[in-house]
Amino acid sequence: MSKNNAVLEDTPAVPALTPELLAKIKKEDMKQAIFERFSGKGARAAFRAAQSRTRSPYWRPADEEC
Repeated sequence: MSKNNAVLEDTPAVPALTPELLAKIKKEDMKQAIFERFSGKGARAAFRAAQSRTRSPYWRPADEEC
């Protein structure tokens, strides 16, 4: 039950990592991370979630020494 009409390709699925390609990937990743961190949707949602919680009656601000 072997198939004789299969063709094997010698081309790699992923290009070889060169220092230039790695620098480009890191730069794109950093841009995406900055965009996600400072996009309005994520920042506003986190702010609203923090505002909606009620504090414990025993809550006190941290000391300045901490």
